[in-house]
Amino acid sequence: MPAQVNAASGAATLNGVDTRAPSIPFTFDWGDGTTTDGWFLQAHTYADWSRNYLVRVTAHYGAGQTGSAATVVRFVPAAVDPVALPADTAVTIPSQPVSIGSRIAGYSPGNLTYFDAGYFSNTPRATIEYVLSVAALIQNDLVNDDLFKPGGAFRQVILRAPGFPGMYTIWYTNPVAIAGGESTFGANIAYSSLLHEMGHNLTLNSPASYFYGGKIDGNANAIFSESMAQIFQHVSAYELLNNVGSYGISGDLAFDIAQDARATMRAVRSAYERYLSGGMPFASWNAPATPDDETFGTFMTIAHQFFVHSESDGLGYRAPLTRMMRLLQDLNEDWIQRYDPAHDSQAGASFRATLMVAAISYAFCTDLRQEFRGLNFPVDDAVYVEFRAGHVC
Repeated sequence: MPAQVNAASGAATLNGVDTRAPSIPFTFDWGDGTTTDGWFLQAHTYADWSRNYLVRVTAHYGAGQTGSAATVVRFVPAAVDPVALPADTAVTIPSQPVSIGSRIAGYSPGNLTYFDAGYFSNTPRATIEYVLSVAALIQNDLVNDDLFKPGGAFRQVILRAPGFPGMYTIWYTNPVAIAGGESTFGANIAYSSLLHEMGHNLTLNSPASYFYGGKIDGNANAIFSESMAQIFQHVSAYELLNNVGSYGISGDLAFDIAQDARATMRAVRSAYERYLSGGMPFASWNAPATPDDETFGTFMTIAHQFFVHSESDGLGYRAPLTRMMRLLQDLNEDWIQRYDPAHDSQAGASFRATLMVAAISYAFCTDLRQEFRGLNFPVDDAVYVEFRAGHVC
């Protein structure tokens, strides 16, 4: 239901369709104090073009049943009223070449460059940097501030990867980086995907003394790295959106972030449903010779169950995730050997599954072994008890 705006006259037109085909006219709340009733196509002229408007359309189906949808009428770029944020967790989008170095021998960040001013015609660079810096502050708290900090800080930069179709993390650089293709900062900014890559950066650089990155790399990484990135992206979006007033984020910008986060959360739900309908094919090993990632449904199911319990148990998102990370931050050399990142072994698969089940169980102060066994996860009772030792709510 996108709005078409004539910036020269202040006129906005709104088109859409409701597949339920109501017989009662829609109600259009134009966001400037004006409400009208009617059918699509609807038009409205705004007197004040110095701001943006959230328009809500309500459908009436009879017997008191309604449905609604919203969109933004945009006259000016999305804006923020920034509050002071810590410099040591700042996220920047450089406007000129920057030098980044690898912290791990044999790794290279590749041929990356910067996003010039032409990529920010819709949303200012500084606005995006501020939103992501707020998210970084939230994620730092979610990881219990237990991070390896190159140079004593955990700053992140977003660099351009010419020709690349999406985004990827470069967790091992100094400063820590994210790379994205030309579409990263287009008309619709993929805020949730950016939060996902940031989630990779933080969880792979945790715990500070012995971080996951570089130790679980390879075909068995996703059950940890992708599960946690999915959880971090949506928890940080939730925390940001429920505190927009504290961070000075405008309603229209919050709407954009929320729409994107809802879309990616729907993708989590869809992947979970495909995992169930496909016979629950648990996999913690992505075979390099196959065209698809066998682990996709598994790590999406872990993320899905985290959100199911967050909602049903009434514990919110922040406290369970910080607790989950505390267990995972016990990582040590023995764990890595048993995680067996270089081999598609049954023992390794069981250890990986049990690690994540123990962590999510501790997150919600319960025992989810049977729930995950019902989802075809190979949980080892003895290993589970070992993980939960010392982690009692």
